[in-house]
Amino acid sequence: MPCYLITYNGYGTWMPDHDRGYVRRKEGVLAPDNHMATYYRNNLKEDPVRFSYSIQQHLVAAAIEAFRFQDLRGHFIATESTHLHMLVSWRSNAAWRLVRRRLRSSLTRRLNREVERRTWFAKQPSRKQVR
Repeated sequence: MPCYLITYNGYGTWMPDHDRGYVRRKEGVLAPDNHMATYYRNNLKEDPVRFSYSIQQHLVAAAIEAFRFQDLRGHFIATESTHLHMLVSWRSNAAWRLVRRRLRSSLTRRLNREVERRTWFAKQPSRKQVR
């Protein structure tokens, strides 16, 4: 049974000048970089997302609903103003990429419907397999 901790970062919330560095696809974790942070900020198409308490409630409700419809087991959900963590497992042979994408779609649909239509999440959610 696959089990993953999936983290969805809010759009524009984890910039290269973060004190813990930043992640670039196919390069891994990189050291903080003020120059790249300026470049990233200048290329944002929308304001960075902040998940208010109300939005966090929508995220939790959407996740719980998605777990039921997608036949997933949600073990844990935690929200902050900039990201959402979910510990999820499933019995099917679905690949983690598909599960991660479907969950993100469910979250986005709910926020677009209940709050406003916009880009809610960064492109690549992180995931760590839990054994």
